[in-house]
Amino acid sequence: MQTVQKLKKEFELNTELAGLLDTLKGIASAQFRMLEKKKERFKHFLFAFEKFFPMIDFNAVQHPFARDKGPLGIMIVTSDEGFMGGLNTRVINTALSYPGADDALLIVIGARGASYLKGLGHDFLEFPGIASDRRYEEAVKFKNFIIKKGLAGTFARLILVYPKPLSFTVQKPQVLSILPCSELFQKKENLTKEEKDIITEGSPEGIIEYLLDAWITEKLFEVFEDSHLSEFSARTVHLEESHQILLRRSRVIRGQYLRSYHELVDKGMREAFASRIIHRKKQNAN
Repeated sequence: MQTVQKLKKEFELNTELAGLLDTLKGIASAQFRMLEKKKERFKHFLFAFEKFFPMIDFNAVQHPFARDKGPLGIMIVTSDEGFMGGLNTRVINTALSYPGADDALLIVIGARGASYLKGLGHDFLEFPGIASDRRYEEAVKFKNFIIKKGLAGTFARLILVYPKPLSFTVQKPQVLSILPCSELFQKKENLTKEEKDIITEGSPEGIIEYLLDAWITEKLFEVFEDSHLSEFSARTVHLEESHQILLRRSRVIRGQYLRSYHELVDKGMREAFASRIIHRKKQNAN
């Protein structure tokens, strides 16, 4: 059995660690809530963005990104933050189980995801993880990469696999189709009939190029924010689990400490009582 002093020190250490984990959990939770509120701007963007389509029928526009056949590319978004190992693994396994993944070009974002995929023996393109303060800049960079490789024929179809927070405590690998941009080119209902009321500057091809650029950037930006939200969510859940483990451990140690302390006090009292009896016997003998 541990000494009373050791149990007391361990109890105090566990209490301090539990307090620290509770503070870190609160910070991660607050960060999640703040970033979640910002996601409303994506809804406003899409609402304004979709207003273009009742004006012009882009269905007749011929564009490489409208093809639904050709080489497949799979972009996997993973995190280099702590407490994300299990979620990274689920994201990668979801990507590898996608139909046609064996022959697809794999593109991995994040060093930890790349390390895991390398251990499985797969060939892939690797990019550094997304910095939290450069999500939009990274979205523009990868948009340029996608357009360049797509027009070059490296892939005609592209999906993104990333961690999406379904709720504050639940994260799930999500699959998002980027190419072909079917929702841009598909036949739109309720097209404006009075063409004379519409003034266009530039050709439909030029307009669609601009819309493609904006749409892919927005999707990437939203994906990177969802991935960041998943980091906060997974971190909060992991810290809460660790916090509960420490609290349970602290209760056990506290019980051991009190029991040992009481035993020590009881032993001291018995020894003092026995010493007093022995002392009285010696006095009576004299």
